[in-house]
Amino acid sequence: MRKVSSWLLRISLCGATSIFVLACCFDSSIRAQQTNDKWQRVYTGEDSLIDINVANLRFEPGNILRAGFRTILSKPEKLEGPAGAKFQSRLETIDFKAHERRYRIWETSLLDSKGQILRTYAATSTDDWRIIKVGGVMERLFNAIRALPPFGSWKVVEYRFAARTDTEAQRSAELERLVGTRVRLQMDRGEVGAKVCNALVYEDKRATKDELFRQLGIELESIGITADRAEMINVRCDGNDWTPSQSLLLRVKQDEMLMLWKGVFLVLKRERQWTGDIVPPLKRARG
Repeated sequence: MRKVSSWLLRISLCGATSIFVLACCFDSSIRAQQTNDKWQRVYTGEDSLIDINVANLRFEPGNILRAGFRTILSKPEKLEGPAGAKFQSRLETIDFKAHERRYRIWETSLLDSKGQILRTYAATSTDDWRIIKVGGVMERLFNAIRALPPFGSWKVVEYRFAARTDTEAQRSAELERLVGTRVRLQMDRGEVGAKVCNALVYEDKRATKDELFRQLGIELESIGITADRAEMINVRCDGNDWTPSQSLLLRVKQDEMLMLWKGVFLVLKRERQWTGDIVPPLKRARG
């Protein structure tokens, strides 16, 4: 098993910013949302149901959260254009600015009752942001995002060595004390034990497993990850009030992640699980 590169260890000593990397392979295109995605119910209305795609949450530059939603109509609606064409469901990619409580529709696809795409609309302006209304459906969708990993409360249940050395073996007592530590991640705040950051900024980065090995000196297979690519989330503390070592966070499954911490991998178990249809029936509203 290869050791963590000296480049990574040097950065871990500076402690000015902290970077988490989340391994999760998914396609951000709305056209891929019909195949291997995982949908969870977030809204039940009189004339429609809305699901969130729990597999494609992304962090775009500018503190933008991008998520996929599927609206299923109780009755088909007519499509403008060809006579007789009707759509039964709608796939939407929606961007949110968490700190400003604003959103925009990035892309929309209308599908027929068989799931075939009839028409797709892309955003015509990158500045078409709307206010998230208190109590509206869009606020419900925004709140549903906060229930998705990597957000939530996690607990260190054990640790694993990426490459055991005498030095690492001597630190096992120190590492044992980390078991039970809680890691809490929110949209703008993070806690690792007693360390707190009140100005977190997230942004996705992509890399192949070869690129990860060149940059970090770690082979995904050595820690049980078989993916060819990794979806990385850079998380930095803009307020300079959080100074832990650099971390590498690898998603194992929905409720488990591995976090590289001072040369070892901490096993994180999620403490709060998805509760299902968390949104009660609501009159038709949008925004």
